[in-house]
Amino acid sequence: MKGVSSDRVVMATAALVAAGAFAVTAGYQFVYDDVHIIQNKTLLHSLANWREILTTTWWGYALYRPLTEMSFAADWAVSGGDPRWFHVVNVLLHAASTALVFMLARSGLGVVGAGAAALAFAVHPVHVEAVANVVGRAEVLAACLALAAVLSYRADGVLARRGYMGPRRWAASFGALGAIAAGLAAKETAFAIPGLFLLSDWFDAGLHDEPLAAAWGRHGVLWGAAVVLAAEWLWVRASVVGDLAGDHAAAGLEGEGLLGRVLVMAPVVLEYVRLLWFPARLSADYSPDFLPVAARLTVRGVLGLAGLVGLVWLAFRIRRRAPMITLGLAWIGGTLLIVSNLVVPTGVLLAERTLYLPSVGAVLVFGWLVAWTEASWYRVGVALAALAVAAGLVGTATRLPAWRDNNHFFPQLVRDAPGSYRAYLVAGALSYDAGDRGQGEALLRRALVVYPLHPVVWSTLAYRMEEDRRWADAAQYFHVAFRLDSMRIEAGVRAAASYLRAGLVDSAEAVADRMAEVNAGDARYLAARAEIAAARGRPLEAMTWRRRQAWQFPHVWQYWFLAADAALQAGYCWEASRSVARVRSLRPDEPRLEVLEQRARAAGCEG
Repeated sequence: MKGVSSDRVVMATAALVAAGAFAVTAGYQFVYDDVHIIQNKTLLHSLANWREILTTTWWGYALYRPLTEMSFAADWAVSGGDPRWFHVVNVLLHAASTALVFMLARSGLGVVGAGAAALAFAVHPVHVEAVANVVGRAEVLAACLALAAVLSYRADGVLARRGYMGPRRWAASFGALGAIAAGLAAKETAFAIPGLFLLSDWFDAGLHDEPLAAAWGRHGVLWGAAVVLAAEWLWVRASVVGDLAGDHAAAGLEGEGLLGRVLVMAPVVLEYVRLLWFPARLSADYSPDFLPVAARLTVRGVLGLAGLVGLVWLAFRIRRRAPMITLGLAWIGGTLLIVSNLVVPTGVLLAERTLYLPSVGAVLVFGWLVAWTEASWYRVGVALAALAVAAGLVGTATRLPAWRDNNHFFPQLVRDAPGSYRAYLVAGALSYDAGDRGQGEALLRRALVVYPLHPVVWSTLAYRMEEDRRWADAAQYFHVAFRLDSMRIEAGVRAAASYLRAGLVDSAEAVADRMAEVNAGDARYLAARAEIAAARGRPLEAMTWRRRQAWQFPHVWQYWFLAADAALQAGYCWEASRSVARVRSLRPDEPRLEVLEQRARAAGCEG
């Protein structure tokens, strides 16, 4: 009982430290991607939209994380959109994950080692992005569920070893399956869970001095069910997203095969090691050229590959004397594989938030080191743990203010990643906002020099050209953005509009033709066609396009207003009268309605 009591005290202490380390975020705002994914995504502002939430993508047309989005909708329902509540939930999930890390570590370490691992996890500076940025909940929630799944799977193995087939065994089995299903719905990193199950069986087999086949065989059916569940989720995800990857290639990986991706990612191994064990410097961005990218073997690439080989050799060599080290290193490797861009593109070369689940393996290794030193030199082990936890706490505390709000975050990003195209992009936007348009344009163009294949950079520059009424430039840049990513219909629409303002009607028509190939039913495409027809002096055709737009969305009064306007210009009274009547029924208090009706009467289109 005393041992159980001490375990609970240490576990609770670690969870409280985790909550305390990040408690300051309860006063933070929505930052960076939070604004697009939560604050501006009205779909998540009501739980009544749950059906659509379960069938929509996470970001534009890429990625699928319905559980995380449902949690945001629940938060919005509870708080009315107050970001403080969202941050509190993130902190609580981090505290829960910390407690689960202790339980996992305790299976192979004493209370001191397991406590050190949990405390290191609680204050690890690399977790700041995942916990302080609300959308990082996808990482935290998936990791929490992955840990719960592994612990349930281990519990099932323990009960199977005892020959127990009662309700506790069923609860453990279905708990593991439920956790993996929920984890997959939280984020794609949960696809690593079946591999973590095998690691758990290997570790338990070593503890009981039996072959892996024996440990796995006792609940091989459960493991097989987990694999089937993951495969089924992959099918569901592909049906929503449209393909298996569901995201664009990260900057520098476009068009690269497996060998090219290995060469690009090899130097990143050094960053993984640094961030997991020596996170003295953190960054909100790791884009080119802050993180150099080259599909060839470089000095850093050789060092990265050598380090990888060395860690694999160490894990294999020490597997019997220190199985916890092997478990930790294998955990890191298995979970990093999902985000390494080797299996499928992930959209980023490196992001600190993606290291949340892999860091479990890093703290397991640290916990073993503390336990080993504590066994031989008690004070040294305790001092090592205290020093590391204190350093982590200081690192976390000093990094957190960068995520307070966008006014703190964006300048920090520029300082974090000098030379990054994203840093130039943000610095350019900040210069524009400060009124220095010349400097802003120069910085945005510098971002394009560093990385010319990102549509957001082109669109950002195009919007600024619109503000300056440089229509030809705006049209050209919007057109490039649309050609780089044809799913960005808005860029195509604005390209066509800017071409029309510049008097380049044929160019506008060419953009519209491409939009038709992508989505001929999009209301924005229909509007662009109407504007082009009007520019060519074909009012009847323009009215036809406007009418199609209104028919497609019969409850949107603005479309009927535009249809009425186009019909009046075409002299088509029947359509004008009907469209005016629809505006009157949908928006009787619209101030412009009276002017529209006066135009209709003047044209002889009364009634």
